[in-house]
Amino acid sequence: MKILHLLIPFYLVFTGCNLFNLGGDQEKFEAIFKAEINGDLYDISDKPETHVVFKAVVTTQGAYSYLGIFGDIYQQEMFPYKESLSFSLIWEENKTEYYSKRDSILIGKYYLPLGGTYYEADGDALISTFNSPTDDDGFITVNIEKLNNDKEVVFGNFEYSVVTRYPLDEYSQRVDQDTLHITNGEYRLLLDDRREE
Repeated sequence: MKILHLLIPFYLVFTGCNLFNLGGDQEKFEAIFKAEINGDLYDISDKPETHVVFKAVVTTQGAYSYLGIFGDIYQQEMFPYKESLSFSLIWEENKTEYYSKRDSILIGKYYLPLGGTYYEADGDALISTFNSPTDDDGFITVNIEKLNNDKEVVFGNFEYSVVTRYPLDEYSQRVDQDTLHITNGEYRLLLDDRREE
């Protein structure tokens, strides 16, 4: 139940009422979000557009700039089952490399998660949750590029491990895996900057 307190604010912050916005204005932009999970390819560009949700959002949270990047894949043959791979961090303008270890920040009465996350859900029902451990030695890089139309692209690489926090549901596609090694991660997404001026 504790993880729901982390996931719900996380998605409210980053997606607002547009949870199922399928990339929005990224349709004309060749978005990249891919990695290997225990050696298996996880790639949003390898799926029909209507079955992926991806976003890079930075918001103001107290004194922080909170950056979250995620790519969700809905399995067509098992809809509404989905896998979600994401990470979030406190973003500093001139910093390009971050640790992926699990942490959180308290904003008001909510704890916002930091680090890497993977989960599975069947509609609203959570099936599995994996998070970076607090001693994870993985990394996330963050770079910004301005396009000719003044939009910003955020891009980089990531690599970390996540471990399950609860016994896995029998319906999990990863029921026999308690640790996921996320390797060869790469992303390039339009940045949705929602920071307060």
